[in-house]
Amino acid sequence: MLAFAQTPQAPAGIINDVGNFSHIVDNLERAAAFYRDVIGLEVAQPPAAFAPNPPIMDLGNTPGAQSRIATFRVPGSQLGVELIEYKDIARTPVKPRFQDPGSVSLVLYVWNINPILSRLSSAGVSWEPSNAQSIPPFSSIFVQDADGFFIEINWEPPIDYSQGNIHRAAIEFRVEETEQTLKFWRDVLKFPVGTSTNYEKERPMDITGFRGAEFKRTFARVPGTDWSIVLREFRNIDRKKLNTKTQDPGTPILQLRAPDVDAMTAAWKAAGGEVISKGGVPAVIGGTTKIVLLRDPNGVMVEVLPAPRPSAGK
Repeated sequence: MLAFAQTPQAPAGIINDVGNFSHIVDNLERAAAFYRDVIGLEVAQPPAAFAPNPPIMDLGNTPGAQSRIATFRVPGSQLGVELIEYKDIARTPVKPRFQDPGSVSLVLYVWNINPILSRLSSAGVSWEPSNAQSIPPFSSIFVQDADGFFIEINWEPPIDYSQGNIHRAAIEFRVEETEQTLKFWRDVLKFPVGTSTNYEKERPMDITGFRGAEFKRTFARVPGTDWSIVLREFRNIDRKKLNTKTQDPGTPILQLRAPDVDAMTAAWKAAGGEVISKGGVPAVIGGTTKIVLLRDPNGVMVEVLPAPRPSAGK
């Protein structure tokens, strides 16, 4: 289980908020039904129709592609979940292994896991540990959606039960090398970072295929928020860094917000980071709004949007 302490808000800087967590899917209706009906997330925007959008093409460097989205809320969390499907462009589905640098897990916290287990069983979806039937004694389970994306569901009593069963969310990235990763997340994005844990043994699980692997974790906060991420580095196991295109099913994208998207892009480039957006510059939406898509050293895509966060929608 990942333990995220409820610590004070991290000071804002070059990044000052979090947006949605995006996941590229093969079939939007199928994915939306899973997150709504099985996992139990709240629908913010149902699946939209495909539409050509030149600025979005520039953002993801997906010339000629049409896309559509569905979004979900996580009660008690600053993070939303966004599912995106592309067409009219070559797509290569990718199902990263849990240990592969660039793979990402959505971490959800619930006060009653039994309804979720029942819905997973009815949908024919397996989970690990496979003998988990209730909590306690099991404090967390892992599942995968149809696109191979990992979801960790943890038991945690909420502060406010009126928020619903799912009441908090976090994100975990798998990284190739912790210190190299921190050159971007700590030194460029100015994420407050805690001390890394010592290496520890991962429990064997069929869903991940671990046998003798070890890992260490580093905890960080998104500036301007009390929202956490975890960077997990594995050793003693085969790993392959993620190298996907924006439109490939299985690609994860984390949205962050910045007061100055141009300055954020320049700082990323100066640190040797990759800019995915067309021409290596932010895309312009609506004539003035700038958004850019970046890639960190592990293959994790980061979409930087302007701050402040809109009062409704994206």
